[in-house]
Amino acid sequence: MNAVPAQEFAENLAPENAERVHPQVFVRAFSIPPGAPWEQNRAAQLEARHGAPLPISELLHRVSRLGSWAPGRPGRFAAFYIRAREFQVPFETIVEVDGSPIKVAFGAAAEHLRRAQRVGLVALLTILSAAIVTGGLFMALHARSAAVSRLERAELAVAGKLRAGRALQQQRAQVRALSDIVGRSARISDVVADLSWATSAKAPDARIVAVHWDHGLLGVEARGAGSPFAGTSRKIERSSRPIRPGVWLWGVYPAGPTSDGRASALSPTGAVQ
Repeated sequence: MNAVPAQEFAENLAPENAERVHPQVFVRAFSIPPGAPWEQNRAAQLEARHGAPLPISELLHRVSRLGSWAPGRPGRFAAFYIRAREFQVPFETIVEVDGSPIKVAFGAAAEHLRRAQRVGLVALLTILSAAIVTGGLFMALHARSAAVSRLERAELAVAGKLRAGRALQQQRAQVRALSDIVGRSARISDVVADLSWATSAKAPDARIVAVHWDHGLLGVEARGAGSPFAGTSRKIERSSRPIRPGVWLWGVYPAGPTSDGRASALSPTGAVQ
């Protein structure tokens, strides 16, 4: 991890720089060991606080992931700091990290937006994850009830359509509400598109227990070592070992070629093209 002494940070924020339009932003890049994306995010937040160049009570900070998540690979993050006493109004600026420009925002409006996005994504993921798991259970029960009469099968089909219609209405309401909060951000629509794809591409015998979404990558926890998705053109990678007994983590990359074109880091049995 890259560490910068507190004295150097204090010098960068010295009074002679007080005429800047906004407080000077200090950036620190660091790596987090391999793990699930949500676990890496929690570890990055802790590292940003414990590795701050000054007492965290004197600073405002933001944490951003650099690059995309991949199974079995360390996560690269950047922490951005400003002195709390120098902050006056919300602002947004571009900071160069590892040779790439990163947009960072400080202020009440930015914090409100970030919290609203997190709350909205959690609610949306909960609804769609429940729909995927419920659909899997329904298919398993349907396979065991081959002797059920035509009338009962029709009633089950109608009930399933009604549930799907209600779930779709709830999903659309969530998307409209979240779109009003996020504004021009495309992240909510990306989440909806990925989870809609997961619902339609799920293998009939798949046993999905959890669905996660982080920085453009769809993470799926499923029982058994076989892929939880039927034939698809998306790149799918399985973790090198179960995350808990009998449960594997699968990373689903966005549609089309990956942004960096790198090859799979898993063994041949752990990747599905």
